[in-house]
Amino acid sequence: RVEHMGMGATGASIALDEAVGLMCGDWSTQREANGELTLFLAAGTREVRFEPDHLRRVLVNLLDNAWHYAAHAAPVQVSSHLNGKGLAQLQVWSDGPMLEQTVQRHLFEPFFSSQSRSSGLGLYICRELCERHSATIAHERANRMHDGKTISGNVFSITFAATETQAHRAAPTSTQ
Repeated sequence: RVEHMGMGATGASIALDEAVGLMCGDWSTQREANGELTLFLAAGTREVRFEPDHLRRVLVNLLDNAWHYAAHAAPVQVSSHLNGKGLAQLQVWSDGPMLEQTVQRHLFEPFFSSQSRSSGLGLYICRELCERHSATIAHERANRMHDGKTISGNVFSITFAATETQAHRAAPTSTQ
């Protein structure tokens, strides 16, 4: 388990779309990935509880993986939205090949990698940082549209916990 000294369990409250936009811009510039990254940010001004440096670490790892394993027939896509429960969700999609079932089963375990030159710690650290901030991370196959074509790929989704303000607003009020 990854431990972080001196930080509260809830983390800072940050505006998701603004932070993700800046982080993706930095990543794209460093990677010289002009035109190879598309953003669809629709969480508005929603704030999430996550330390900015930790969110950057998670997002950069997911982007690096997406870029590395992509077929590059479509740009890597980063999107945000509010799910059916009103929780903010961040997704990183790329047109990489379907993962084998054995790989899917062990995806977030430490030291597991399908590549001989990988430490196998990237997705494990992503999961640990998400859990530290009461968020969840998951993988699934998903289709996206690009140039009028449906393209299959892998999507990693982070679902953020409700902030105290959101939880308070959602709590039922009692009437006497």
